[in-house]
Amino acid sequence: MAMDQPEENSKLTTEEFIELMKDHGISFEGRIQPEKWGEYTAIFEEIRRIGKMGSKEFTDMFHPQDKYAVDKAYKAVELSEKAWNCLESRDSEQGWRKEVEYRAFECFDSEVICRICRKRPWKPMFEAKPADPADVERLQRRRQKRVLCGCTRLEQTQTKVNDQYSRLFYRELDKHIDHEDMTDSVKRRLKGQRPDRVIGLRPTGTLRHHLPSLQAKYCPFKKANVVFPFIVIEAKAAENTAASFPSMLRQTAFVIRTCLRLQQNLRRETRMPHQCLVWSFLIMGEEWRLYAAVPDGSDVQIFDLWHGTVLFPEGALQLLLIIEHLCDWACEVYRMSVLTCLAGGRDNLLSSRLSPSGTDMSSQHGDTELTALRAISLPSRSSLMRELPNGDIAGLPKDNSPGPLEFDPLLQIDSIASPHGQDSHHWRRWVTNEQDLSFWTGKATIRHSNQVQLSFVQVAMPTEVLLLNACLASCFPYLRPKEAARRLLVSLQDDDLAVTASMEATSRQGYQFHNSTLDVRALIYFRSALNPEDWGIARHVLAILCDQEALRALAEIAELNPHIHPTSERCDRPDCERFKQAIDWVKAVGGTKSAGLALARRQLCLRSVSDKDGSFMKLEWTKFCPQSDDGLSGEDLLGIMSHISESPEAAVPALLAPYIKKHRCTYTVQVGSDQGPTPTVLEIPNLLTSGALIKKPTTGWPETTQDFCFLVTNETVRFDDVAQLGHLLEESRRAKELYVIVRKKATYNQRDFALIDWWIRVLKNELPYDATFE
Repeated sequence: MAMDQPEENSKLTTEEFIELMKDHGISFEGRIQPEKWGEYTAIFEEIRRIGKMGSKEFTDMFHPQDKYAVDKAYKAVELSEKAWNCLESRDSEQGWRKEVEYRAFECFDSEVICRICRKRPWKPMFEAKPADPADVERLQRRRQKRVLCGCTRLEQTQTKVNDQYSRLFYRELDKHIDHEDMTDSVKRRLKGQRPDRVIGLRPTGTLRHHLPSLQAKYCPFKKANVVFPFIVIEAKAAENTAASFPSMLRQTAFVIRTCLRLQQNLRRETRMPHQCLVWSFLIMGEEWRLYAAVPDGSDVQIFDLWHGTVLFPEGALQLLLIIEHLCDWACEVYRMSVLTCLAGGRDNLLSSRLSPSGTDMSSQHGDTELTALRAISLPSRSSLMRELPNGDIAGLPKDNSPGPLEFDPLLQIDSIASPHGQDSHHWRRWVTNEQDLSFWTGKATIRHSNQVQLSFVQVAMPTEVLLLNACLASCFPYLRPKEAARRLLVSLQDDDLAVTASMEATSRQGYQFHNSTLDVRALIYFRSALNPEDWGIARHVLAILCDQEALRALAEIAELNPHIHPTSERCDRPDCERFKQAIDWVKAVGGTKSAGLALARRQLCLRSVSDKDGSFMKLEWTKFCPQSDDGLSGEDLLGIMSHISESPEAAVPALLAPYIKKHRCTYTVQVGSDQGPTPTVLEIPNLLTSGALIKKPTTGWPETTQDFCFLVTNETVRFDDVAQLGHLLEESRRAKELYVIVRKKATYNQRDFALIDWWIRVLKNELPYDATFE
């Protein structure tokens, strides 16, 4: 691609390149103190402030369903996913540019105004400001008078294909730069330099009207498609071992200098004030850096302003906000300043507007208001300014639209968590070896099936399509939203996997809360297994909830029949309490059944069935068996649990907080509380003794985990009675209750049996407690 080997092409070594930069007054200032920024302090500080913004700080500025915030958060997630895909596939430079760079700079290729109403569609979060206070005041007055476009996306599609519209910017890709003020010798040495991308002003009608009067050059390319370029972009693939940020800085240094010279020459010839400034993005795979070049007399200073990675949504969000701010700066500040210089002053510019007969309609509409913002192919935004401390939106009346519907967690697990330190049966005695440093505790351990770690994730699918897309991307990062929506709909229509039930929901409007009862389609998934880290029993419960509006939105994303109603006619829609009671069983199961579920790594789901005479529908837990391969598998559902439950809080975008809830706790199941299905119905081992002996698998588990575990199921035994544990272990050994995780017929060799027999004798006090195994 362009400029892959510029130093070799130009026959310059690194040392020669650095010397040539010094001869032309180019210096990199790095991250120095703001007082060195001079007249550029305000705009540089704004860039640094945006570059430090976290996802939560951003979303806290908006109402939960603000379309601008939803769109930005979704775009950030999408951009980070594209970056991950490129990184994992070891994509080429062109692949990285297509999937990541072009998406990030999309706003510079967008339309200026709505084709229908000729109004502006939205306003950026961080608005740019000119350097002159008088210009700031005038711009603010114009912004306050603006009325946003209210056209729907459907209405915008009704325009004619040849309808004129304006774009304020244009770009050149991989083109030679003419370094005008350099000697022929230096030009030949720099001949191999071709920047990957340069963005500048598009020569609209008003610009074309004024440019012929300018003697100085205004375009560094052969064709004047880009006027007074202000952004230089250089990109490399992540796998490019020959590239580095210092080498990329050297490659772009002279391109930046030439672009800056065009602005300096404009200011010198017109004798009008203009803040000369060129931005430079250096991209190496997922890593991005932003620099700003400003004149220092006849020299050039290049400041380092921001570093970030787009592998994570927070970094992608910072990048999108920075580029949006630069686009607003280019529209409102930079372009206005260039036009004012060309016209010989603001008053001359206002009086020199072209008549409709003198230019095309797109330029007329684009230049009439001088600083028209671009359009984006997204819904228009209602709340334009940040939220004030009193809850109002600056410049707008307070938004009293209802907030999103929120469902309380179906499984309340905080209330069942054991109080700290309470362990009346001493069942946690060997959870850590710190309490017992005997030789046998390094080889084996003892756990109780009533000691459980329970994780619960509840996902209530949003009803707004953009927000639903973001939710699908968060839950199914490996699937496209369309495919995820299709699979989820298939599973929700399966009456053997999902149920229809009533749930209470709460919404907030202003300071008032409103309660309602909705019918939802719910997929409730359960899985139990032994934790490889500590032999404890881990239970995972996932609840996916969709009301009718969310189902319609899913159908829209999946491009299925929008009138689809995937509900069950055979379900009598159990009320909220009956629904919760059925789910509460996962908290109560203990003893032999708890051990059997973990040993079999059983996956269950909740379904509705009729009684014998068909007069009543009840909810029951049954084995998870999807009827279609087109729906979600158990691994898909477990993947949601792993991605959300086991990840840090930042893994769930703040905008999705009302929809995704998660809880985790370790607790002791109360004795005799299980009233659920039998082991036969659940298809799990029915242990005949007071415990099971389990051997660690040879692969897949940590080496630090003990080789054997005795999982006790007797709900009356105390772990401080070590001799009794020895007798129970001996009983299970004789009854051949021997397992290797999920396989009933396990392979135990003679050394295994010898160690188990030695362990039994130690517990029964037939050998010293600290005896070693020979």
